[in-house]
Amino acid sequence: MAKKIHVLNIAGVGIIYRASNPRELFIEVKDDGHPIKLVRRQLCFIGGNWIGETAKGDRKPLDTFRRELGEELSFDRPIRNSVELALLGLANIKEFAPTPNPSAEATEQDIADLNDLKRVMTNSAIPFGDFLNTIPKAALDSADSENKRDGFTTLASYWEIPLGESDWAKLTSLQRVFNNLSNESITVVTSLEEIIRTGTKTAFGHDRVLQRFFLSRGFRDAEFLPLVPDLESVEAGMPLPTYQDYLERYDVARHP
Repeated sequence: MAKKIHVLNIAGVGIIYRASNPRELFIEVKDDGHPIKLVRRQLCFIGGNWIGETAKGDRKPLDTFRRELGEELSFDRPIRNSVELALLGLANIKEFAPTPNPSAEATEQDIADLNDLKRVMTNSAIPFGDFLNTIPKAALDSADSENKRDGFTTLASYWEIPLGESDWAKLTSLQRVFNNLSNESITVVTSLEEIIRTGTKTAFGHDRVLQRFFLSRGFRDAEFLPLVPDLESVEAGMPLPTYQDYLERYDVARHP
């Protein structure tokens, strides 16, 4: 029997974009409160890890993405949840700073609109593929001279979330009013052109997958997408039906 591939964990994330123009994205930025210095001020897809008590009900990566989306997109700003990274051994529970507050007070209509958008997003997910993303210790060290973390590989399951014009307009309107719709990072509406122009990188090996997404749409300028040096992303096929299937194929160090 073939030896299982070792990964630290499994994650489910969404590529949320404007259906009529996939060059436009709704995505997050990891702020300066994040304990891993390498990913600060880098873009990151919305979603999260299959780990912890709340993940025990997840049967597959799509469930994880749906649960994490529901938890992240919120007008509430509790102390940032560092439990996942602590369980993964990637952060001390006390290392997180609070997430920045939104710039306005949400009305009942705002809350209803955000809940509607979350329902649309969770119901419109299309599989894009699984990738093995490796962040070596050298990359972590390059951003933090005092880094004590080892490198790691995550199996990330990616899902396309195309939004129609009315939903995209609703989302971008909320983003303009509140500047941030996440309780874990800072949400932004951006584009392939803006990412290239500003030189903004994308965290956790997602940059290679984001480039692949743009290229799959025929956007050749995605060849100029800024990439984080030394990271690796290897295609691992389409998402498997259940987490049990993943555990039979992969040696997963951290999971519920």
